[in-house]
Amino acid sequence: MNQIEEFYNKFNEDKRLKTRHGQVEYRVTMHYVNRYIEELKPETIADIGAGAGAYTVPLLKEGHSVIAIDLVQYNLGRLKQNVTAEDESLLDNLTIKKRNAMKLREIDDNITDITLLLGPMYHLDNLEDRRRALSEAIRITRPGGVIFVAYIMNEYAILMHGFNEHTILNDINTGNVDALYKVNNDGNVYSYVRLDDIDDVIKDMPVKREVLFSPDGAANHLRPVLNSLSDEEFEEFVRYQLSVSARPELLGASAHTVDVLSVT
Repeated sequence: MNQIEEFYNKFNEDKRLKTRHGQVEYRVTMHYVNRYIEELKPETIADIGAGAGAYTVPLLKEGHSVIAIDLVQYNLGRLKQNVTAEDESLLDNLTIKKRNAMKLREIDDNITDITLLLGPMYHLDNLEDRRRALSEAIRITRPGGVIFVAYIMNEYAILMHGFNEHTILNDINTGNVDALYKVNNDGNVYSYVRLDDIDDVIKDMPVKREVLFSPDGAANHLRPVLNSLSDEEFEEFVRYQLSVSARPELLGASAHTVDVLSVT
């Protein structure tokens, strides 16, 4: 069992996305996904790093055929349970594959119209591996199709963990953070990037950037504030984040950034 499997055997991703800050992330992401669903009318959607089905399950409920791919067998077992709990007939449109995002063996070329890569980049700590994962996503996506690639941002780690949790001085002294406040990803479960790192991943790849957006913006920085909002105020925050989600001056400090790429 590798480090990622050990982590997800304990971590409850379903619970995270049901928090208020998680709901902002999920709802803004689905807003963009549904925009391209409406445009492309996909026959098949791939969810690479599907986890327990946070995106797979609602896509199945919308009537789409989904290939759910994950490295962790425990996640795939929970995904199947979550689908069955909704409606066992949804399994008819679900294909489950245990695969590494960097090597999607036995998954054919050009079989999906929309490919979600919303988790694997969180754990790939170098450019070469990120490019391998994106190359595989490109390979299985038809020309003209769209890939959603999610990352966790460096400044979120510095602000929310380094300063908010008072680890910054130790992080610098131990080399976990360098002189330019860049997190050293070696050996960490999570991998943190900056916007120029995202640009490096797609350089010379057969893709065109459609939009770069933050699904959560300041939501993770404002967790106590979000939890104190009335339902009406919270809905206003979601509308706010949808409005500013692609503003470039806000992207780098968000917790997550999603690169939407069309395959050329």
